Amino acid sequence: MKIHDLPRPDFSKKSFLVVEDYEGMRGILRDLLGRAGTTRIDFASSGGHALAMLEKNRYDAVLCDLHLGQGKNGQQVLEEARLRHLIAPHAVWLMVSAEKTSEMVMGTAETRPDDYLVKPITETLLFTRLLRQMDKKKVLAPIEQAMRDHEYLRAMRLADQLLTAPNPHTWDLKRLKAELALLSGDLKQASAVFEEALSQRDLPWARLGLARILFQDGQLDEARRHLLQVTGGSRSYLDAHDWLARTLENLGDLDGAQVALERALSVSPHIAARQTSLGQVAARRGDTEAAARAFRRGIELGRNSPQASAEPYLSLARVFLARDENGEAAKVIGQLAGDMKGDSQAQFLARVMEIPIRLKTGGERAAHKLLEELAPTLRDDAHRLPPEMAFDLAGPLMQLGDMETTHAVFTSLLANHHEHPDYANRIRTLFAEAGREEEGMKLVEEATRTALEIMDKGVRLSREGKLDEALSLLREARHKIPTNPRLLLNHAYLLISYMEQRGRDLHLVKEALDCIQTARNLRPHEKRAGELLAKLEQVGG
Repeated sequence: MKIHDLPRPDFSKKSFLVVEDYEGMRGILRDLLGRAGTTRIDFASSGGHALAMLEKNRYDAVLCDLHLGQGKNGQQVLEEARLRHLIAPHAVWLMVSAEKTSEMVMGTAETRPDDYLVKPITETLLFTRLLRQMDKKKVLAPIEQAMRDHEYLRAMRLADQLLTAPNPHTWDLKRLKAELALLSGDLKQASAVFEEALSQRDLPWARLGLARILFQDGQLDEARRHLLQVTGGSRSYLDAHDWLARTLENLGDLDGAQVALERALSVSPHIAARQTSLGQVAARRGDTEAAARAFRRGIELGRNSPQASAEPYLSLARVFLARDENGEAAKVIGQLAGDMKGDSQAQFLARVMEIPIRLKTGGERAAHKLLEELAPTLRDDAHRLPPEMAFDLAGPLMQLGDMETTHAVFTSLLANHHEHPDYANRIRTLFAEAGREEEGMKLVEEATRTALEIMDKGVRLSREGKLDEALSLLREARHKIPTNPRLLLNHAYLLISYMEQRGRDLHLVKEALDCIQTARNLRPHEKRAGELLAKLEQVGG
């Protein structure tokens, strides 16, 4: 039977959202879906309208145009809907566009819709893709829901159950199982799935998976070897380029890292985070022109996106200050304040970055006035500063004679990043260059020792069975040093131990989960975070 002779599917019980700014195309899609018995179709003509509809309703499928005029495009709608869990686990998302260029197709693929349709859309093409993806999502939906609930072991069990019988989604399930093993810290099981796949075919996703494990294990040369095989064989396997750049950067090969990112961006230039990564590598190499271009592009791409970040603005301002283009730096920070009005953290960082800018543009008097206003907040909330921004402030703070705030900023930095020797070395150097070498050494020693003593005391109390005291200590410490991954994971471990002895408590589960997720955001490849998630899932189970 030829594909165009296949009977039409019955979509009479399915609900659809069509996101399309062109009225004529909305009519075409309505008619096509109507031929399959569909009566439950909602329409949205813009990204904002689509998100409002997704907030109110759950759909079986979304057909979303890539270009939606002003405001959010289809990629940004999908990113935000996924981030806010507005798409049901079983729902299918088809991205629709008239674009046929490899750049556009690859860029769209990176947001991972379930499929991509190129206009004009025929009945056969639409129904074939919808049926294929609906069948797949129906099978995988329970696993997806378990993952959303951070129940990775349950998701793994569901995958194993499905794998006991032959089905058309075997390798989708095995690939998902490997990802679940990585999320739960079981690198051995993940490695076994990747190696099984590679024993049958040289699959890029399996080789990339092995490289990620090697990276986490510190075997950077081996990771690089695998990643070069993937990127050499497939220019369009873009995740591998990102991992290659990360690996090369850790190996000290900044030239190679920049080339890897530029190669990925030549295929898919529309990912804001990758543009920002390129800017950071280029800036470290001293290639300020390339850095500025990448940061500008990252800013443009981040607008209207749930992934919008202050980082490219701050980094671009840093580049301009280094080039003595102080007016341009001021413009960028003004742009940050305007673009991210509803983000209190972005507003805080924009104000703080004005200190070094004012010092260069208006002199010490203007900078000192602003510092007097911000100093109390800076001392109390120094943990809110990204590490590089702490170093941006160091020179200006010392020049303005505010050593109290300088100490507060660096004490917080070291307490939250005590396992990062480069920061300690940079702080010692800054103080030595300011003629305060002994002061700098004392600051580093005391801040590092304080963080370690808190954690050691918490461990000692827990071993003595004084879990209430240990938890009280770590809660207080977390308030003071809230972005220390090791302290966060120790806190989660204590909460889990407490529940293992006294029973599962939903409030403590939430607290532990928050600790683990925060630590994972700060250190994405931390194996212990996955292990604790698995341990948390088993408490009281």
